[in-house]
Amino acid sequence: MTRLILKCTGGFTGPAGAQTRTVELSQLPQPQAQALQQLLTASCFFTLPEKLTKAAPQSSDFLYDLKVDEGQQAHCVRYHLDAAPAPLKELTHRLNEVEPD
Repeated sequence: MTRLILKCTGGFTGPAGAQTRTVELSQLPQPQAQALQQLLTASCFFTLPEKLTKAAPQSSDFLYDLKVDEGQQAHCVRYHLDAAPAPLKELTHRLNEVEPD
């Protein structure tokens, strides 16, 4: 079972506008679950550092926290999209299409 929890804060609303999206891959249609799993694998998520942030972030920048629980392993990464590898950016865009919790 793989669960992805994406929390987004920042922008002009700051913490007040925080949104969380929780996705259980087993609850999604097979093609969608496979696409997300492929992006997760392509990003080498479990080997990424805990922080991938810009050197000089702006106050209006969005900051993402992605936690992935996959059976026996769990990992959390805090990042700005500008500092994330391409597969993680795409994964973030796909997760942002899900309705917030």
